Amino acid sequence: MIDLSGLARSTFRRRFLDATGYTPIDYVHAVRVEEAKQLLETAGNGLEAIAQEVGYEDEASFRKLFKRMTGISPAEHRRQFDVERFQRLRNG
Repeated sequence: MIDLSGLARSTFRRRFLDATGYTPIDYVHAVRVEEAKQLLETAGNGLEAIAQEVGYEDEASFRKLFKRMTGISPAEHRRQFDVERFQRLRNG
């Protein structure tokens, strides 16, 4: 992002933080976790596959980051927000 902006690293970081409320890396993590949440809710893929799909090579690190950012584990998120769960509840 910095290279594409043509700005100095510190200028880019400051302007990005002012515009978004996030540091560049925190923004990337937030976007990746949101995508992972969607995948956990709708796809039957395992956590390792989801972590890789959203850009993380280490499942354990991803799990820790997910919990730190959301307050729950990926498995708990899947249990609480799985689409099939809502369909079962809706259909009785």
